[in-house]
Amino acid sequence: MSQALKAKLAELERRFVERADEHRRAIAGALAAGNRQELAERAHKLAGIAGMFGQPAIGAAALALEEAVETGSDPQPAATRLIDLLGAL
Repeated sequence: MSQALKAKLAELERRFVERADEHRRAIAGALAAGNRQELAERAHKLAGIAGMFGQPAIGAAALALEEAVETGSDPQPAATRLIDLLGAL
């Protein structure tokens, strides 16, 4: 892998970590408002990118949240787990 590519990936990972609090607030707000669409959209994005940045637990939690929303299940447990993991970054 070239140095330029490594540097770009490191920058993207840094931004992912920096935005963790933004994601936490958005998920918590959507949960409080009962906005299932927002929950699903945020979860879908996080599920897709978390693994790229070495965060498979966040990806799995996001996928669980997305699945809970899509199946009509209570999203609270999955959202709480995801919020906690994002807070640990």
